[in-house]
Amino acid sequence: MAQLNLESWREAYRGVGGGNFEKAFELIDPADEIRDRPESPDAETYHGYEGVVRAVRISEETFDELQFQAEHFFTEGDRLVVVVRLTGRGKQSGVPFEERVAHLWTVRNGRGTLLQVYTDPDDALAAAGIAQRLGASGKVDP
Repeated sequence: MAQLNLESWREAYRGVGGGNFEKAFELIDPADEIRDRPESPDAETYHGYEGVVRAVRISEETFDELQFQAEHFFTEGDRLVVVVRLTGRGKQSGVPFEERVAHLWTVRNGRGTLLQVYTDPDDALAAAGIAQRLGASGKVDP
């Protein structure tokens, strides 16, 4: 895909995982829209750069030791799916957790304009029209 520089997206995800949003802001449209997983108890839609920061901050307020690591990147047309491994501990409960979610980006003119978060990475891949699947271990199935 000519308009999507995958290495730039990898750098952006590494940055956000470390609390640095600079590269991400270069890749997202200032009027972007981020949609939470629909099944989230307080699902929200966030807008613009402030929305990106707010969404991450809400997660940081909810969890201790939150780690955010992009594991896989898939592209198809104007779609980018990023499988993200989240780990941490509930602030109130102290219970550790690990989960994989997926970010499905719509990219226009090289910039992310819409992000839909999915609980099941395979659902994001299917929505993007990508035939690849992830196994239970998080590894890409052949």
